[in-house]
Amino acid sequence: MGLFGSNKSSPLDIVTKVSVFPTIGSIVLRKDNKLLVFSPQYLLGKHGDTSREVASKFMNLSLAKQLLELIDNYVSSSKLSGERVEIKEMNFGSPVGTDALVKISPEQAGMLHQENVRGNMINTIFVDKGKIPTTNLLNMILVPFNPQYGGGVEQLFKQKYGGIIGFEHFEGAYAVLTIFPGKYAPPMSDASFWNQHALLKEMN
Repeated sequence: MGLFGSNKSSPLDIVTKVSVFPTIGSIVLRKDNKLLVFSPQYLLGKHGDTSREVASKFMNLSLAKQLLELIDNYVSSSKLSGERVEIKEMNFGSPVGTDALVKISPEQAGMLHQENVRGNMINTIFVDKGKIPTTNLLNMILVPFNPQYGGGVEQLFKQKYGGIIGFEHFEGAYAVLTIFPGKYAPPMSDASFWNQHALLKEMN
């Protein structure tokens, strides 16, 4: 025992802050005694600045390292609790992307062009290139990790640490369901919200 108490190490000490699994494109970020799993390719594919999907887009965010730093900065272990973690409209302090979400009038509802966005028909308004406003706001949605959608990351994690330490040894494991800039919006399946809103889309 040391002068100020025990210096006994924990078996979890072998787990590094960041574990990368290139074969499945996943990253596991350790936050104290909890884990956070995410796929940069999936997240950037939805809202990255090169995405062709109608949505709010990140600016100058196209690398996994940038995404890792952003998530690490905004998610603490204390926030990783419950069945769904919504970190809404955090102020990034400078433009982090574009905000394509706009509210529409009752007169416009049912008259606008609609596009299929992730399986849902969403109102769309065409604007000139460069006319979608920028935003300082950022949103993240996290859910408890589900192995069914993890691509085997929990098995690769255990292999990486010699079969000794697995997800089950941590207080909890979460996955980043989505991350996007702009005002908060519920899932595309929320018809009551999306019937009153539209997404701006740049004309080619």
